[in-house]
Order: sequence, then structure tokens, then C-alpha cells
Amino acid sequence: MELKVSVIIPHREGESIEDTLLALYLSDYPKENIEIFQAEGTHPTKQRNACIKEAEGKILYFIDNDSVVSSSNIKIATDIFEKDSSVAIVGGPAIHIINTNIEKYIDTCLSSFFAVGPISNRYCRKNSAVREGTDKDVILCNLFIKHSVMIEAELFDERLYPNEENALIDKILQLKYKLIYHPDIIVKRPPRSTILSYIKMLLNYGRGRLEQTAREFSIKNFIFTIPSFFTLYILSLPIMAVIASKNNNKYLCLYFIPIVVYIIMNSIFAIITAMKTDHKLKGIIIYPCMFFITHFFYGLGFFYGIIRLLSGKKRISKFSIKKYKSFNDK
Repeated sequence: MELKVSVIIPHREGESIEDTLLALYLSDYPKENIEIFQAEGTHPTKQRNACIKEAEGKILYFIDNDSVVSSSNIKIATDIFEKDSSVAIVGGPAIHIINTNIEKYIDTCLSSFFAVGPISNRYCRKNSAVREGTDKDVILCNLFIKHSVMIEAELFDERLYPNEENALIDKILQLKYKLIYHPDIIVKRPPRSTILSYIKMLLNYGRGRLEQTAREFSIKNFIFTIPSFFTLYILSLPIMAVIASKNNNKYLCLYFIPIVVYIIMNSIFAIITAMKTDHKLKGIIIYPCMFFITHFFYGLGFFYGIIRLLSGKKRISKFSIKKYKSFNDK
């Protein structure tokens, strides 16, 4: 018997979900076993939790309103759950739909280990093997979670957005359940379309990681704090340059060694990355800038997060939910 799946689609006010619904309709999974929740509002974490409380499916499928799911996603995921009762989470990559050169540069950057570390797994199919993974391998816009385990883990932490899925996955893995990454469970979606929107995304991701770390510190996530030290170092360079220009202390020059090393590494990885693309010459110039933007503004997001925590600022929460008992009810 096919498992019932509850698809949960949170989105901002006024945004469309028609392309997402069309892709779901084309799924090779019985439509009578798919129920859909459309949650429109201002607080995606609370929107998801509210849908979970009403969901009847044994499996929850979280996607975004710009996620175009592959037709086989639900079938592949439910087969994994049925074969191994210890599996609580199944996910795969979010592949970008590229329409402009800027989107291509952003996509390539997000797929680069040098730029974003292990979370580059979320944006490309580097490893074609089905394997056990962690939160670094999966993304919330393409994530299946067993409903009973979600309840056991006490839902998403509503104090967090973004990074609410990272905290949840950590908790579920601590409960000794498995997460399975499957390269053929794919959604396609557009990346950020401008550099400014990309920077805003980085700031929010950095803020979310800081808020998650502040509430539940984990040694394994320490790698994500490195960009904050990098940003602090970059901001200190002009001050140290002034001090060095007014002093003859030769040891002050040592302070500038890390930036020289970074420039060399950045250039090397930019050349390697550019050589794999169809815009090699432009890439050699553009990717060092893209990598720097990624590292600097993600790190700056940590300080944005500190300010928000200290200010006690909270996200305004209002939303409405529309439920279809099955896809055929639409």
C-alpha cells in the first residue's frame, strides 16, 4: 500500500505556486495519496509547523513555491522509507534553472566547495551515490521527513528562520535516525537573480547560522563560524594598515600574511572553477570577486545576527493555510 504524503508549501504573501502544483500533478505517484498544504504568510517556520499539525500523511514533503519537483521524487523517497524503518529523512539536491550570466555565476559559486564548504552538496550532483548524510547534504526546499519522527523531535524551532531545518536535522540524527541523500530526488528552481539579492541571502544565512549556534552550539558546526572571523579580519585591515604606516615595527607586517594567502588561494580556485565553465576568461576575473563576496557577507551575517539577538527583534507572524485533502480536490 502506498504511503500517504503531505506536501507542505510555505510562501510569502502574493506569491504564486502554480508551477510547483503543476510539477506535483505530473508525479508518478497516486494522486489520491498526496495531500497539499499551501501556507501563505510572513513566518515560514510557523507556517510549516501549522501545516504539520494538520497533516494526515505519514511522510511530510517540504518544498518551496519555486521548487519544480521531478516526477519520480515522491516514489523514490517513499520506497526508501518503506525499506528501512530507521530512515527518518530523505532528500536530494536543488538544481538551479539558469537564465542569465549573473545567475550562472551565483550557481557556480554555490556549487563550489571553496566558496560554501560542504553545503555545496545541496546545489549539484557531485556524488551520484545514494548514501547516509547530514544537514550539509540536503536542503529544505526538497526534504522528506517521517511525520512521527517530526512530532518526536517537537517540530521546527520557531525561533529560527532560516536554519530551522539544520537544528531539526541535528536533533533527529541525535535520536539515532538516518538521513538518506539520493541524487535523483531533484527539484529545479531559480537562483538569486542579482548580486544584491545574493548578498541579502548570504546575510540572512549567516544570521540564521549565528542564531542556531547561539541556541545550540555544536563543535561539528564550528566550520560555519570561520567566515565571521574572516570578515572581522578584513574590516580590521585598514586600521592595521594605518598603524603599520606610522610604526617601523617589522612584526606588524605579519598581520597581512593571511590576506596574501587568501588572495593566492582565491585566485587558484577561481582559475580552476573558471576552466570548468564556458566563460573561462570572464570567470578568472569574476569568480575571485564572487568568492570574496560569499565569504565576507556570510560572515557579516553573524554580526547582523548578534545585533538582532541583542535587540530582541522578532519576525512578524501572520499566515493562512489552504489544504487539499488530495490533489484531486484542487
